[in-house]
Amino acid sequence: MARTKQTARKSASGHAKPVQLAGRKRPRTSSTASLTLTSSSPLSSCPSSPELRPISKESNRFCYLCHDGGRAIACSNSGCPRVVCDVCIEMPESIANNLNSSEISFKCPACHEKEERAARSKPMPYIAFTQTVQGKSVPACDEPTFVSGVCERASKSQVRGGPILIIHFVFTGLNVRGSVPRVLNTALEEYHSEETLRYLEVVFDFGTCRKLRHWQTEAESLAATIGEDIFQQKIFFISVHSEVTRGDLFAGKDEQGSDVAVRPKEFMNYLFSGGVRPLVHGATLFMLSCGPLLAFPDSVSSLRKGYSSMPYFCVVVMTRLRLANRLRPAYTIAFGAKRFISAVIKSFIVAFGVRVVIQGHDLGEVFKDLLDVSVELPMHTDAYIFEVKERAASGTPTIHVSGTRYLWFHSHRRPWGTPLPMSCPKCSSIRSWSPSKSGEDQSGAPGRISMCQSPTCGFKHFSYQPQAPYEIIKTKVKDNEGKGWIKQTGI
Repeated sequence: MARTKQTARKSASGHAKPVQLAGRKRPRTSSTASLTLTSSSPLSSCPSSPELRPISKESNRFCYLCHDGGRAIACSNSGCPRVVCDVCIEMPESIANNLNSSEISFKCPACHEKEERAARSKPMPYIAFTQTVQGKSVPACDEPTFVSGVCERASKSQVRGGPILIIHFVFTGLNVRGSVPRVLNTALEEYHSEETLRYLEVVFDFGTCRKLRHWQTEAESLAATIGEDIFQQKIFFISVHSEVTRGDLFAGKDEQGSDVAVRPKEFMNYLFSGGVRPLVHGATLFMLSCGPLLAFPDSVSSLRKGYSSMPYFCVVVMTRLRLANRLRPAYTIAFGAKRFISAVIKSFIVAFGVRVVIQGHDLGEVFKDLLDVSVELPMHTDAYIFEVKERAASGTPTIHVSGTRYLWFHSHRRPWGTPLPMSCPKCSSIRSWSPSKSGEDQSGAPGRISMCQSPTCGFKHFSYQPQAPYEIIKTKVKDNEGKGWIKQTGI
């Protein structure tokens, strides 16, 4: 059965009767008369659509071709959540009047293209509507279906409308006005109602044993408030300071009001206490913290163990129970700038909202594309993405964490991803560096050499080549000037 639904339009155009409110009356043109007589927009006072069976909760809310609302038809293929509106696809009247029939099925253009690619066939006429006759599927129309809409996005994209949970955990005292999580929430509001988009800001402070016990109680209350985990997507932000000499994360204030920090693994166990812990499973985590978290091997290792190790206060024997108590976010994103400014990733987070949350692309596959649309991010910070997967080794399920680092490089400004100092350390001249050239240091280590061009200086700055394994993804090469991303795996 082809499923349909009606959703409010988001586009700002439609048909309306011309009126004269003041001044000289304008002449009535033939085009105006045509629009008035043939209006079929839901914005005008047209007869309502016939009452139809409710569409599946798993289906998208908006047409994947135009991202707009209206009368939409859901794809009948199992596992496909896409819907197409009646503006983007021509629907014969005989089909429109029988969409409730259990014998009518609809195949969206995306599934049609997917089947063609799988069969490695040449383009074939699009048969959108089929019906079952004597146990066989046959075309329900005499002619192929014409798609009048234009797919403005990738063919894999969709318009997901399932329930979303966004929680912003904020270290006590931090300012959240104009914060990145609020930007994401605003970007998603156009596609969601209050029932399907839930945004929470939670301030934490567990700097003492007493405060930690209070926080654990608060975490249980938070989990009770959220209720059953019915969310299609979960996105958690953690805004917190990192300690500059160890990479520890700030937990709160002690009894004297001074800041205290704990290892990243302990921080994760404390923050996601009790009933909040299961919500992390399958979520995307954004660590809005400064670079020291990622600058020290011990802190990076501790962060990874936060996903793959048991909480210190849990003692369970069975492997599956141990896995159930571990933090298993799908992805964790972090940034390596020594003094990280979250404002530079606002364009990145909006692109994340559109490409990943709405269109349904896998974050790992489009992560580099999201970095490319961020104008200020590349020069400010490198970016890390950690993916958490469950694997079965010798029949025993284990948690595997893989980390990848993206560094922006520019052959003259950021050789091998290392920003050149603004002033020459020897003569203090500003922006005096020559275009870098390949070379070696005194020990024979490879890198690039930038020389101060001040007449009386000649100081040489050496930028070391990153450790393997890595991949260079160039975005532009011109006049011996190259720039792009260094993708460093095995972090």
